[in-house]
Amino acid sequence: MFKIKPIIWFLGLILCLAGSVAGAAQEVWLSDFAGARELAGKENKFLLIDFTGSDWCSWCKKLDQEVFSQDIFLKESAKNFVLVKLDFPQQSQLGEKLTQQNQALSKTYEISGFPSIILADAAGVEFARTGYQPGGPEAYLALLEGFVENFRRSLQLQSEAAALTGVAKAEKLDQAVALLVQNGSRSGYQSLADEIISLDGDGRAGLRPKYELPRKLNEIEGRLNQDKDFDRAVADLDQLALSAAMVPSLLQQVYLFQAGVLIKGKGDKRGGLEKLVLAQKSAPETKAGQQLVKFIERLQEETEAVPGAVRNHEAPAAAAGAQ
Repeated sequence: MFKIKPIIWFLGLILCLAGSVAGAAQEVWLSDFAGARELAGKENKFLLIDFTGSDWCSWCKKLDQEVFSQDIFLKESAKNFVLVKLDFPQQSQLGEKLTQQNQALSKTYEISGFPSIILADAAGVEFARTGYQPGGPEAYLALLEGFVENFRRSLQLQSEAAALTGVAKAEKLDQAVALLVQNGSRSGYQSLADEIISLDGDGRAGLRPKYELPRKLNEIEGRLNQDKDFDRAVADLDQLALSAAMVPSLLQQVYLFQAGVLIKGKGDKRGGLEKLVLAQKSAPETKAGQQLVKFIERLQEETEAVPGAVRNHEAPAAAAGAQ
């Protein structure tokens, strides 16, 4: 006959071991960013940084439940990544040191929403960005694998560019940046962009404006947020449109921005509509260009006819004929 005490002791041991395993799984996610970087360097791994609001953000909770807490994800991701959780709770408080660290990193990586998942090298340089994605741990792991593959290919292109000069080098670097952009990265290629701008000094290859104009747009937007000088912004955008003429998709962005300033900032619906028409004509093949046709039609119904505007019956022809 079995004795009760040994059985109870054995069950207790099993429960303790199970608790230890669960605790170990929790500790896979580090909170010390400097320590995580050091570990990634030692183990030749990347960083997966989870900017999360663990006790209030519904999508963060969903991502954690469906992916980040799953055994298969923890096991497979550990092969390539050091996992870092940077929390921004509302119902509880972190220590002062951790709070300051997380806030500083939020500014560094320009986090604007949660969850934000940043992939970075061991130095902390971003090469991909995403958020919640459906499909469970297997699909998420495949997504991460694609990001890493793009990054490695980007590094290879950068290596190949080192043997080139001038526009040829700029074009190779542009291919490398395109992979990072495909990864959703926002800030991991600024030094490459600087070099491309320098290599295409006269802009004849179309690469200088491609990288320079978005920065100028950001500068104008930042200044407008500060001084609320809508007239100056419109004038600055007029000048920028001249430089953007050789890159239709960027020219479209300039006109769209200008339309917003005119309509929302100055209450000038007529002037804004004129810019929307120019935006549509500048790059009709883009998604925005296609959507603008119907938007312009609706806006025309709310205002008087605008000289040069796309009429309802002319919109499809204008979109097809503009180059």
